[in-house]
Amino acid sequence: GNVIETIEFEAPMHAAQPLIQSIVNELRGVDIDDEEERQQQHYLGKSPARAENAIRTSEVLDAILNSYYGGRHDEFWTRPESWPGLK
Repeated sequence: GNVIETIEFEAPMHAAQPLIQSIVNELRGVDIDDEEERQQQHYLGKSPARAENAIRTSEVLDAILNSYYGGRHDEFWTRPESWPGLK
C-alpha cells in the first residue's frame, strides 16, 4: 500500500538573522553577557556592518542597474514605461 512518512524538523533560522540582530543590538547599545543567550541569538558581538560598506554596495547596485532602469536617481519604479531594459 501507500506509505506516508512524516519528518519533523526545526525550521532553519533566516540566514541574515545573526547579522541583522547584531546591527539592532549595536544600535540599541545592547551587549549580551549571558553565554547561553549569546548562543541562542547567534551573537556576533559588535556588528561587522559599516556605513562605508553599505554606501559602496549601493553605488555598485546603482551602476549595475543603471542601464536597465535608466538611472535610479528618481522614483524609477513609477516610470516602468521608460526603462531601457524593457525595450
